[in-house]
Amino acid sequence: MLWWAANVILFVVVIPLILILINRVLTPIIDIRQHARHILANVVTLTGELDDVPEQLVVTDEVVKQVAAGALRYAGSVGKVAGV
Repeated sequence: MLWWAANVILFVVVIPLILILINRVLTPIIDIRQHARHILANVVTLTGELDDVPEQLVVTDEVVKQVAAGALRYAGSVGKVAGV
């Protein structure tokens, strides 16, 4: 009789508890795996967009030099007008 009671407790209490705990652990793992796949896909897309960066940096460097030269001319003119 005690054997049957132990089997009932096992099937009614222990096994559902184990299944609930496994579900609570596996659900976040599956979500993390899906997010990791999305991140990987976006990184691959982003990497393809970075191929033109060195060429754009050369253009940006030239533009910065032109702006700096114009700013120096402007500052010199303002200094003459202000009497500095």
